[in-house]
Amino acid sequence: MKHILKQTLAFALSVSLCAALLASCSGPTGGQKSTGGNSTDPNPNSSGAASEPGVWAPTEDVTILCGYSAGGSTDLFARLTAQYLSDYWGVNVIVDNVTGGSGAVAMTQCLQSPADGLTVTISNGASLTLSASGNVDWMYSDFTNLAKVIDEDELLCVRSDSKFTSMKELIDYCLEHPNEVSIGFAGVGGFTYLAAQKFISDMGIQVKTVAYDSGSEVVTAVMGSFVDFCMQQPAELSSGLESGAVKCLATMSQGRHPSELLSSAPTSREEGFDFVTTQWRGFSAPGNLPEDIKAGWIAALEAVMADPEYQADVTDTLLARVSPVLGADMDAFMDSDYAWIQPLMEELNLTA
Repeated sequence: MKHILKQTLAFALSVSLCAALLASCSGPTGGQKSTGGNSTDPNPNSSGAASEPGVWAPTEDVTILCGYSAGGSTDLFARLTAQYLSDYWGVNVIVDNVTGGSGAVAMTQCLQSPADGLTVTISNGASLTLSASGNVDWMYSDFTNLAKVIDEDELLCVRSDSKFTSMKELIDYCLEHPNEVSIGFAGVGGFTYLAAQKFISDMGIQVKTVAYDSGSEVVTAVMGSFVDFCMQQPAELSSGLESGAVKCLATMSQGRHPSELLSSAPTSREEGFDFVTTQWRGFSAPGNLPEDIKAGWIAALEAVMADPEYQADVTDTLLARVSPVLGADMDAFMDSDYAWIQPLMEELNLTA
């Protein structure tokens, strides 16, 4: 299966767009793949051939609620991981695109689902920004947060012919010329927007800020010299980087990016700045998930993340890196991120 994964993902995207139009008569939307699991098996621990004996595993279809449209980076992550989970368990793992409210609709639906391990949702920075906003009637801690699976590095990028050739040059210039340089960002109140605002604050710079509706518009603005720089995720910048229209001054990560496209870009720490931020993606389940089911999910995700082929697909297809944080460590990780997100949103008047 995995040697044709990229073709499968590309096909899944085109199918999912058509499936969305048929949702009312065909049930959940999104890619569905059967690996021959027996949904009527009376033994709850005997589904996938690769799953561990004695560990909970589903014997019915599993649904991953994705709060974003087909074709986006969150959807691609969901579909990629769903295929590997399906192989591991031997059951269908379906991606259902439940859009709206910047992911809030899918997360709310997940929280209201039975805690039986058959329904999970994609968690990411929006889990925390929505919690801090006061616009939803739940907190991220109300979920059973299973794992962080991948990190997408935030990239500091400029137009290819920009006078700035390093992160240090850009920061030094901004410090010496306040409010002259401009940054573009997308999704006011979203995680990437907050990461950009944190960058501005931590660097102690004063720059002009220009808001756009999407990450692709931000990249277009950089390419067209409407703004001087941006800090976005690799998937949104990949075409510009591949064509040479934009250049990456630094990745906001602890280590070099694993992809060939970005491996030569220095990290922020290499440039002399202690600033690290990534857009992470993982899985959360309804609250009060039984411990045996939680352990089964964590075991499956751990096995998938340890698969070298999955790691390569994450790097090559998503331009991301596998970055496991599991169970109780996941709760601590989310608490740590929320500790800077909540006060920053209050400072920016982004809370209800």
